[in-house]
Formats: sequence, C-alpha cells, structure tokens
Amino acid sequence: MSTAADGGVLIASLPNPGLINPLLVLAGELAHRDGPPLRFAGTDDQRAAVEAITGANRPRFVGLGPHRDAVDPAHWDDDTYRALTTGSRLSRFSAFLDAAVDSEYGWGKYEALLAEIDRAKPALVVADSSTSWAMDAAAVRGIPYLATVAMPVSSVYLDRLPWSYPTPFSGLGRQLPLGDKVANALFRLGCRTAVMAPKRIKEAAPVVKRRRAAGVPNPMGLPSRHADAAVSVLAFTVPELDYPFPALPDNVRYVGAMVPADQGRTADDDVLPWLDEHESVVYIGFGTIMRPTAGQVRALVETARALGPEHHVLWKLPVAQQHLLPADLPANLRVTGWVPSQVDVLAHPSVRVFFNHGGGNGVNEGLRFGKPLLVLPFWMDCHDYAARVVDSGAGLSVPHETDPDPAVLTALLVRLLTEDVFRVRAAELAESHRKAGGVVAAADEVVRAWSA
Repeated sequence: MSTAADGGVLIASLPNPGLINPLLVLAGELAHRDGPPLRFAGTDDQRAAVEAITGANRPRFVGLGPHRDAVDPAHWDDDTYRALTTGSRLSRFSAFLDAAVDSEYGWGKYEALLAEIDRAKPALVVADSSTSWAMDAAAVRGIPYLATVAMPVSSVYLDRLPWSYPTPFSGLGRQLPLGDKVANALFRLGCRTAVMAPKRIKEAAPVVKRRRAAGVPNPMGLPSRHADAAVSVLAFTVPELDYPFPALPDNVRYVGAMVPADQGRTADDDVLPWLDEHESVVYIGFGTIMRPTAGQVRALVETARALGPEHHVLWKLPVAQQHLLPADLPANLRVTGWVPSQVDVLAHPSVRVFFNHGGGNGVNEGLRFGKPLLVLPFWMDCHDYAARVVDSGAGLSVPHETDPDPAVLTALLVRLLTEDVFRVRAAELAESHRKAGGVVAAADEVVRAWSA
C-alpha cells in the first residue's frame, strides 16, 4: 500500500475545457474520499478551478507556468479558426497540426512536471491522453500512470485500426458503403501524408532526437504507445456509443460520463427555476470553443420561434457572441451567457432535447441523462461523435453550415421531441452510463492503481 509520504496521486492536464473538466470532476470525487493525497498540475490559469474543489482531501494546485494562447483554441484568431472549421476535413486536419502542435511549449511543461515529480515523488500520475508531456514525465521517472480519453477511444489507436474502420476525425459512420470506403482510405492516406510532410519531418527530427537523449520511452510520441504503457485507459463514454475495433487493449476501461456525484442547485442559479416553469425545453449548448456565425445565430433564433409556443428553448451563448442576436427574440427563447452547471440543466426533467456541437463531454453527459441529441459538429472528433450518435439511434445530426436552414433545424428537433424511438434509445444509453459507474468507477480505478 502506498502511503502519504510518497506523494499520493498527481493529476495533470492541458487547460482545454474538454480535457481538464472531466479531471476536475474526478479530483472532486477523490477529494471527498479518505485516500491518497492529491496534487493537480496545470497551467497557472487553472488555479482558481482547482482551488474551488472542496473536500477534506482537496488537491494542492501545482502551477506549471502560463498557458500559451497560440495553442489554445479559445484564443485562435479568426483566420486560424476558419481554417480549422471550414474546407475539407483533410485541410482542417492539416490546419490543426499547424495550430495546435507546439513542441517547445510541450517540452517546457514536461520539464516543469518532471521537477514536480522529483519533489513530490507521487505513486501515480493521472493525465488526459492529449497531455503527452505528463505521461512522458511519469514514464521517465518510472511512475505508473493512468490515461483518460474524452474523445472516441479509437482516436488513440489510429496507427492500428484496420482500413475498414472509420478513420478518426473523418466523421464517417460504422457501416461504410463503397463510396465511403474510398473516402475513408483517401482520408487516412491524406492524414499520413500531412503528418509526414517534409516541413513537419524537418521540425520533428530535432524534437525526437531530444526526447531520445532525455530517455523518453516513446520518442515518437505515438498516442497508442502512451496508452499501452498506462496502467489503465479510462474512456469517458460507453461501448454502445463507440465503434468496437479489433484487439481492444485489455487496459481500456469504459467508465461513462464524468458527472459529479453530488448534483444540486446553487443559491445563485435562476436557470433551473425557469426550467421548472416550462414542460418542454430544448437546451442549446455549443461548448467553449465553437463560435457560431451570424447566419447560425439567425437560424437558431428562427428555429426557436418556430418551436413555440409549445416548446421553449434555453440557449447558452457566450456574452462575446450575443451581439449577433437580433433585437426581436421570440418569447419562448431564453439566452444566457452562463449556467452554473450544465449537468444540472441536462438532469432537469423539462429538458427534452440537447442541441450540441458533438464534443465528447457534452454528448456523453446528455446521454447520461437520457436526452435525445441533435449534433451540429464543427471540428475534429465532433464529427466522429455525430456519426456515433446517429448510429446509436439516440439522435440526429446536421451539417455545420454557415447559414443553415431554420426549417431543416426545426424539422429535426420536432422529430426528436415527438418520436419515441429517440427517447427510448437515449434512456437505454443512460442506463449504460449508470452501470458503467461514471466518476465513482473512475475514482475507484485511480485508488486501485495507487494501492497496487
């Protein structure tokens, strides 16, 4: 059994909300247990979020320096954002490689975390699968680690998937007719070509050399090898929503959506009382990265208008984007820049459909509470989750268009609101999430690994 003297558990994550939020929930669960001492390492801007965690065993925040805006989707300029969300999926993948990969930034975080490991001597590291520098630091010091995955699990094993499997980030469904098989093969070849482009090989060569010299066991940084070396890979979804693939590694554990075990209303929450007043509500939430276009905003307002007065719409739209709203909003639409807890909104019985962007956390949280989904995917793995939602029978998807047709959006939402097949299937997936155990199962796995 590990003891407090060995430093306990060190959690590390990039600040992207899609990656860090599930780990904050996990840390919150562990903080209320009589278990290993906790540290949570992240960029300096995450201090407040970590220090807001309550519990007798609350984690100590470890600052790893500032985050770099250039690699943060929330700070990308309009041209970069446009390159990542428009054009072909292959061009978007290439744009992502250019915008999100910063080896010097990652190396700086690796060295900072390595120093913290040397100080704290943790018995276990927990890191999201995109935080490669945390897994590298653990491996170099011989510390066991758990990896977490908020994206479809297959995205971690791209280099091993058969050609008949939908390539990650392609947005293709499980059943591939001939045309999609060709598109799938071309997309996979295109991704390999993009990764192996001469300019990227030139940039990567000194990075690989430095990693080898430092003794990093996975000098090429292959996600599948990081996952293989993990004690466990915790997937924040359920098998029924994922596409199975051959030889799923034995260390993968599907634990479902990371939802706090202690849900409840907050004193300053006026959204939930509003939901109490209405019997049928569509909740719209597009996460923190997606920036709706003026055409999308207009279309959503008109869609809400068409759904009234029988159905109401709650739309969480960031304040910075609310200037796109027209002056004459329909009476059945409420726009808010903030909700205290999206989980509490999704748990509310009045919410009957969740219109979202296809992010892994949002999709799985919605299904955890049995809500049929309409997905408007805007980038990367969002397209893959949109395909999985449709194939699961628990929802529908709509293409990410600059000026969508309100009539199309309305028709899709009416189907989800009125056709029982979607509600029944979403309820079945909700039961799968409950059985998977969620944050309790994930925390159990952490404690088990720490105790080994």
